[in-house]
Amino acid sequence: KETQAGKYTISVISKNSNYTIIVPILIRSKPGKPYFRISEKLGVIECVSESYPQPSVKWTFCKAQNGEIDGIQKVQYELYQSELFETYIWCCAANDLGRECSSLFTIDLSQRPAAPSAELFLKIGEPLLIRCRAAYQNYKFRINLSSENKEKHRFEGLEYQTDRSAIRIQYMFTSAARKGDSGRYTCSSTAHPNQTALVTVLEKGFINITDSKEDFEIGDEEFCFEVNFTAYPPVKCVWLFSQRTFPCRQSYSEDGRSISSKFCNHHHRSGIYIFYAENDDTVMTKKFTLYVRRKPEVTMQLLFKQIYCIADSYPASSWVWRNCPDLNSSNCTEEIKEGIQNFLPERRSLGSWISSSILDVKETARTFSVECCASNLVGSSCRKSFINMSGTVSSLPDNAALYVFAGFIFLLITFVCVLICHKYNKQFRYESQLQMIQVTGPLDNEYIYVDFREYEYDLKWEFPRENLEFGQVLGSGAFGKVVNATAYGISKAGDSVQVAVKMLKEKSDTSEKDALMSELKMMTHIGSHENIVNLLGACTVSGPIYLIFEYCCYGDLLNYLRSKREKFHWTLTDIFKQHNFSFYHNICSDQNSSQNINMTSGPNGIALCSKEDEMKCASRQMDEEEDFNVLTFEDLLCFACQVAKGMEFLESKSCIHRDLAARNILVTHGKVMKICDFGLARDVVNDSNYIVRGNVRLPVKWMAPESLFEGMYTLKSDVWSYGILLWEIFSLGVNPYPGIQVDANFYKLIKSGFKMDRPYYATRHIYYVMQSCWALDSRRRPTFSQLVSSLACQLVEAEGAVYQNMEKTVSPPKSNNKTNPRTSKDEESLLSPALLQHENSHAEK
Repeated sequence: KETQAGKYTISVISKNSNYTIIVPILIRSKPGKPYFRISEKLGVIECVSESYPQPSVKWTFCKAQNGEIDGIQKVQYELYQSELFETYIWCCAANDLGRECSSLFTIDLSQRPAAPSAELFLKIGEPLLIRCRAAYQNYKFRINLSSENKEKHRFEGLEYQTDRSAIRIQYMFTSAARKGDSGRYTCSSTAHPNQTALVTVLEKGFINITDSKEDFEIGDEEFCFEVNFTAYPPVKCVWLFSQRTFPCRQSYSEDGRSISSKFCNHHHRSGIYIFYAENDDTVMTKKFTLYVRRKPEVTMQLLFKQIYCIADSYPASSWVWRNCPDLNSSNCTEEIKEGIQNFLPERRSLGSWISSSILDVKETARTFSVECCASNLVGSSCRKSFINMSGTVSSLPDNAALYVFAGFIFLLITFVCVLICHKYNKQFRYESQLQMIQVTGPLDNEYIYVDFREYEYDLKWEFPRENLEFGQVLGSGAFGKVVNATAYGISKAGDSVQVAVKMLKEKSDTSEKDALMSELKMMTHIGSHENIVNLLGACTVSGPIYLIFEYCCYGDLLNYLRSKREKFHWTLTDIFKQHNFSFYHNICSDQNSSQNINMTSGPNGIALCSKEDEMKCASRQMDEEEDFNVLTFEDLLCFACQVAKGMEFLESKSCIHRDLAARNILVTHGKVMKICDFGLARDVVNDSNYIVRGNVRLPVKWMAPESLFEGMYTLKSDVWSYGILLWEIFSLGVNPYPGIQVDANFYKLIKSGFKMDRPYYATRHIYYVMQSCWALDSRRRPTFSQLVSSLACQLVEAEGAVYQNMEKTVSPPKSNNKTNPRTSKDEESLLSPALLQHENSHAEK
């Protein structure tokens, strides 16, 4: 990147001598937007632009001075006092990568203002230079440039003309603008009406796109998309269509206030075109839809006693059938009215309507010719056919018809084979579950994802493959597998660590290798966190690609919960009584954690906790309980809180998971939860949780409505999935939506806002959190930060109740059904332990 340009020093030190090598890194870039400043020489203005290679900077009558700073060659040209009286002053910088121009901001009293008030944008710290100019037939006039704020450096000039008229200028300058420099600047004269300019000093840049028409329908005429916008600082932009990018050219209006970009290279192709613009501070997109009108393309099929005509066009076509005297006749005038079935047009794509019509052939006529014609606003197209009821139905002689029919069958078989292969490849294309959102559109429903194929892989992650000793396979899928291994020296020399190695299967193609490398680059970009399965290293050189991750000894959370059903206790008091309070003294020292719970209410109505209490949840250790191989309600709360913290971290990186479920959470020592993405090694074909929908397998029961019905995955769709995961945790691993099959009725239930009942082990507070995650309007769902705060608060409150109960040494009431002391009798019937066991066996079947 441009900010990485500079001089890098390598030092090699030995006992006998030292060596130093200096490596200059120069980054090629188009010139930066030129800016103006006052030279140390009084009355001289400099124009400055930075880029590599060195730009040429031009305006009228200029003198060059060259310099180099940090690998960027800076060029500044001086404009002397005599040139400052010109009406328009532009400075342009150019190199072989592009050209950028800036005008000296001027309030000219001699010219009628183009707008009621001129406007200048700056960012804090940038130089501010404003010129006030006036010409008059008599030199006996005065000029003044004033501002609402404190005085700045002020310079004046006077130039006499040959006709006894004069030009006066006055300009203000500050080397680094501050927020307080915003305001109105007024240029006044004793011979002219005053004019005012508005200066706005911004903390952050902006891009404002003017509202305009977004849907266009065209024919053969020339047409260009156009976007008008204002922005500061200047933007870089591209046009996108069909996963391709096209250059974006910008032009400024006469007053220099607005910018426009046109795109004409659409080749009359229907589809969605996106304008994408970014500057140092923000990004913006605008979507256009193009419909190209075209006349129908008609095909005719003859089968049994029916003639099919199909037309592809835009807009949709209407049909007319006619009788013809013979096949070669152009005079088909007799319109056929009976025996016709016209079907409603089907929309195949943005610019394509499929219209179809059928003619039933009557047996009264032995031989005849017919014509079908499709027409729309653009034009019409026809097809003719000769019908011979005594033998074949054909538009050609019998032998030729046989060859055509055989060719048609061959083409049909070839088409079906190609379609099957295409669907197979599309269905089984490997793609990481994790994705990073790069751009969110203005309507919050347009997303562009980071393409990590363009990123460089940092070799600091490289690990010697000979230091890996492989063990058993942990999981296997269509493309790859995850294998347990021992890594020698991956943390520090001499140590051996158990790891999980993710790899492709032997017969992998280039696209799968690219996908795995993209995943590697994404994981290095995301960074590490306690509650995600962190990347430890990789092997990419001289052999197959290996991704080395942390190993989690207890496997996935789903099976962990199911294995602990018989060892669940509502509170620690149950365990203490069972074990004669043998480790009570180890817990009592932490009882202060339940004190001073600071609770507020978030925008979703969820109770939020203080940062201090969140930290208590994050640092909660349960080693003693782990030794007794038990599970408590507080454990479930802590599991939920840890997963939320891991997702909060991914959310902060604009990273979406797309398959958040208990089967994709791993458990390791200390009951620590870690979110994983081992989709490469998941056998989705044989996993009943992945339902065939279209040509892919999807975890339908965990998917948000916008993902299920619109194919849109966002940070808030992960929140919906998290609500389903909460249900899994507090039902101890029951399959979601128990007893409901995934069919058309299931999809109707989701659309109607159906929500599962409260699971047996959840309190009302926990169930309320689940329901907030399942809001149909994604904007009403909480963020993961709010979920972390709410769950941490409930965890601290629950632990406080446990400690109070222990101090009173009150044992919980004995019950064969392990009734939740925080639930009523009617709540117990929502999902009984018997139903848990039934659902578990049903899910396994």
